Amino acid sequence: MTVRPGLRSGAYSHLRPRHLATLSAAYARDRRGRARYRLLSEAELLGTRSSDTAFVFGSGRSLVEIGEDEWAKIARCNTISLREFPRQHWVRADYHLTAEVDFLDEYAWRIRSNPLYSETVFVVAGGFLAHMGNELIGRSLLPDGARVFRYRRRARTRYEPPSRTPRELVHGYNSIFDATNFAYAMGYRKIVLAGADYYNKEYFWLEPGETRDYEKPGIEATRRWPQAEAIVEMMALWAREIESGGAELLVWDSRSLLSDHLAVFDRSALG
Repeated sequence: MTVRPGLRSGAYSHLRPRHLATLSAAYARDRRGRARYRLLSEAELLGTRSSDTAFVFGSGRSLVEIGEDEWAKIARCNTISLREFPRQHWVRADYHLTAEVDFLDEYAWRIRSNPLYSETVFVVAGGFLAHMGNELIGRSLLPDGARVFRYRRRARTRYEPPSRTPRELVHGYNSIFDATNFAYAMGYRKIVLAGADYYNKEYFWLEPGETRDYEKPGIEATRRWPQAEAIVEMMALWAREIESGGAELLVWDSRSLLSDHLAVFDRSALG
């Protein structure tokens, strides 16, 4: 087993041996697989920004109501994708964040087969504990030659203000925070959250009221998102933090629970 420096001192002694072996193998594969990609420095990553506005896309079902003309206007801005958004065929993805993944091979296939991800910068969680991110790189599951930027997550399931560097992103209670923090660290002046509904758990690729077949027991699509209260509260605090940093945090859909604290984006601003 390849042992990362620090393991012998007990840094990961809380992990079960089998889990530790799995993480160690993925970590070793990651180191070998990096040669297939162009790894960006922070300066190179920041140089890819081409707009002052970024749209951050969750996977809520409200996205199906965005019209073709609106998608074309959104495409004039930069777009940040996460989680299951590669199932879409609406808009080019400038950046895609990967940390937690449900079914890795299927997820990676969707990315590789979607032409809207052909020029994407892949922002992939790294470090010893980043199992899925390390597998994605180590097994060469992203498009050959893709641009990749590695980051580390911090502050899982607790509040922390957004970081100012894309190398370290706050996770909080949901992956929407990683992506929002990324947008803020990239220097966008307007950050618009779309498909971040939280009033239910419906997804854009499923029928209305349809529950994902791999949800945890007791979770239903028509019910409010678990941890919705914590997510909304933390995002409200972030909106103030981001405003003090000279940027705006907005929400696309007025029905989103986030609209209780975030201003709704003025769609006429798209032209």
